[in-house]
Amino acid sequence: MKEISEILSGETASLECKLASGGLPASLWETFSAFANTYGGTIILGIKENKGKFSVQGVENAAVLVSDFWNTLNNPKKVSENILLVS
Repeated sequence: MKEISEILSGETASLECKLASGGLPASLWETFSAFANTYGGTIILGIKENKGKFSVQGVENAAVLVSDFWNTLNNPKKVSENILLVS
């Protein structure tokens, strides 16, 4: 697992940060699709990018975001197949 200092140093081909201050960002699904069609990756919500610098902003209601994420992921009208597993 990466340390937060490594994450805040920038995004990579397999690491994407999203703000998620108003719920799940629409761009989350584009990133999910890109990761699903390559070697996978990690999406971290609650991280703000400003001119290449990253800072932790957090999320307001993590339980709602998690529920929205899994509901969308399991909706065949939105995502063709759920490739994730709950650990």
